[in-house]
Amino acid sequence: MKRKVADLVKILALSLALIGVIVLFNKKDNTGGEDNSVDNVYDFAMGTSVQVTIYGNEDKDFKANDVVDEIKKLDEEVISWREEGSELYKLNHEYVIGEPYRISDILYEALISSYDICDKSKGALDITIRPLALLWNIEEADDESFVVPAEKEIKNALKNVGYNAIHIYDSEEVELDGNEDEVYDSEASGYSLDKYIILDKENFLLDLGATGKGYALDIAYKSLTEHNVDGAMVSVGGSILVYGTKDSGKNNDAWRVGIRNPKGSQEDMIGYLEFPCAKDFQKYISTSGNYEKFVQKDGTIYHHILDSSTGYPASSGLAGVTVVCENGLISDGLSTACYVLGYERSLDLLRAYNAEAVFVDEENNVTVTDGLEGIYHSN
Repeated sequence: MKRKVADLVKILALSLALIGVIVLFNKKDNTGGEDNSVDNVYDFAMGTSVQVTIYGNEDKDFKANDVVDEIKKLDEEVISWREEGSELYKLNHEYVIGEPYRISDILYEALISSYDICDKSKGALDITIRPLALLWNIEEADDESFVVPAEKEIKNALKNVGYNAIHIYDSEEVELDGNEDEVYDSEASGYSLDKYIILDKENFLLDLGATGKGYALDIAYKSLTEHNVDGAMVSVGGSILVYGTKDSGKNNDAWRVGIRNPKGSQEDMIGYLEFPCAKDFQKYISTSGNYEKFVQKDGTIYHHILDSSTGYPASSGLAGVTVVCENGLISDGLSTACYVLGYERSLDLLRAYNAEAVFVDEENNVTVTDGLEGIYHSN
């Protein structure tokens, strides 16, 4: 049994390294460490690795597993475009063009925040990118099976991409044609009668893959604070939340989050971010990179971060971007948008969200925005 647990920990650590960020633990922070107040869980959710570590929790009924369960519930019931029972899946497959479609408060929050990043980034992030992503199929293909799409196929797929065909409303702003008579119990269902979405185009597939993992961290943070947890680290794929203090204030050394070296091995870090442990402190860190998911064909590497302005994998001169800010969804979405935009064009976008970033270019040169000076440390 111990061997299986150790193997799972190793697999998850490698998975995080592939994504590009990993929390750097001290000995006392590891599973089975000296301090019994540490509750540490590894799992899989949202198609990726998940780790939750809780420090100094006085509520013995609230466990790290409860946070994992909430993340899984968010994905499976609300924001997954793959899960047939999820709200977003139903929206994608039931929607009638031009008709108001009622959405829950949770999905509304995810969509409206994601849309805002799409708009401010002028489509560098586009939550309607899925038809193009399905055409390229980089997430599922291997080097042998991968086929570069024809130019005509790319142009046809792009006809079904475009975030500005999305319109999200409150009920006061839209003609409901009698649908307002439908009654929902807002507490039981999550629907508050005043959140709607309208799409102007057919064959759309909304996809929150570039913001959903960060949004899961926002949900986790809400749960952690509601249960008065002293400190925690939550990672969902390439997005990480660090919050509060460790060991009830007895061992308050810094939170350290490593950033992968794009040219190194899976566990090779090019540097790390160091944040203070402090009561009520919180930071969200998300990374996007061309080493996460890619295939190689005829000597050319094709990665999964697509540029909706060209229809091809983004070519910005970057290998990876790590974004730090005060909101999980925003950190997640900005890491993708900034990767597509490149360093210079990302700066205004980062300022719009009071966010900071570490940029690693294709030659492994590192550029750090001013707010991370003294926080980022090279290896």
